[in-house]
Amino acid sequence: MLYQRRIPDNQIVSAKLEVMLRGARYAGVGTQVLGILSLGTAAFYAVETQYLVSWAVSLLAFHLWWSRRIHHTLLSNRHFTQRPTVLRELVSYSVVTGIVWSVTVIVLDAYLSDLIFYLCIMCVAVISVVNISVSVIIRSAYLTQLVFSLGVIAIWLAWHVDQRPFNAGFALLLVVLMALLIITCEWMSESLSEMVETSLERAAMSKDLSSLTENLKTRNLQLQDARKQLAEQATIDEMTGLRNRRGVNIIINDELGRMKRAQLPVSLIVLDVDHFKTYNDNYGHPAGDQVLQRIAAVMLEMTNRAGEFAARMGGEEFAMFFPSMKLTTALEVAEQVREGVQNLEIPHDKSLTAEFVTVSIGVVSCVPEWDLEFDQLLQAADYALYQSKNSGRNRVTVGELSTKR
Repeated sequence: MLYQRRIPDNQIVSAKLEVMLRGARYAGVGTQVLGILSLGTAAFYAVETQYLVSWAVSLLAFHLWWSRRIHHTLLSNRHFTQRPTVLRELVSYSVVTGIVWSVTVIVLDAYLSDLIFYLCIMCVAVISVVNISVSVIIRSAYLTQLVFSLGVIAIWLAWHVDQRPFNAGFALLLVVLMALLIITCEWMSESLSEMVETSLERAAMSKDLSSLTENLKTRNLQLQDARKQLAEQATIDEMTGLRNRRGVNIIINDELGRMKRAQLPVSLIVLDVDHFKTYNDNYGHPAGDQVLQRIAAVMLEMTNRAGEFAARMGGEEFAMFFPSMKLTTALEVAEQVREGVQNLEIPHDKSLTAEFVTVSIGVVSCVPEWDLEFDQLLQAADYALYQSKNSGRNRVTVGELSTKR
């Protein structure tokens, strides 16, 4: 088997008890009531009515009480945690029921003719045969009732073999019937126990699979969140918190497409840290990383509307994208960034431009045509950036978008 779940013995016994009691509540008690009616009818003309009625009412009251007791047990002890008590009550009921039938037959022997007497014995035998389908799942209960009913009657017939012509034959018949019922009881009880155990295993498997499914759903959600976080991390520059080139590539086409459809302007600002290699050589790479982080913070303050973003394109080069922004506004933003970096007053002793860290900036702006690609914008802005560097750095230069490039 691909899956096997070991069910505890106490749980199997509890389930068998529940099956037994549910069957005994109606079918078992109903069988006993039919037996009362059958024997009462057979002895109606041979026994005084008051005694017969008293006997029938007493047995009926006893079985109805037992049915009520079963109902209370099923409601108050769903999992039968008090199994020994329930088993003792069940066996005690079987003992009393068996004794009642055997004593009834023995008492009726003095009042009935041979035919009616043997019909009563057959009636008790039929009750025992029918009752096997109800109480066989708990072998001890069924075998107890069998011994105290048919067993006692068979012994009594054998002991009084000379009183009636067929006592010996009926005693032997009852013994054979008991042997067959015991064999059948063993087979049916084992089969029903296996069915109960299989049912419990399937219920446990279903519960485990349900739990596993819920766990898998939870893990799947966790994996989705992890993938989402990884995807976000893959688009973010770890050191500065800005988008990286991959993050730019993911969103830029959508933003450009939106501006193309609306025929609104876009602006791209590209900036580079002046003499950054010299800074790293003089102050060390950790200090250089801190410079990039502080510059990134200045850029993030300028990109807080929908569609805007700041990105680290590589090394000390950064870019800022602004949808729906004209050139004049883009120049103002670029100048604010340049001044913001300079106002950080990060010392740069080896700079040939200023005593503090500065940036050179290139700006390009246009209403994008349908065939415009981001790389064309980036190339134009880079060209303006190089012009800023060649013109002395720490300045903003406007680039022009060339259709030839």
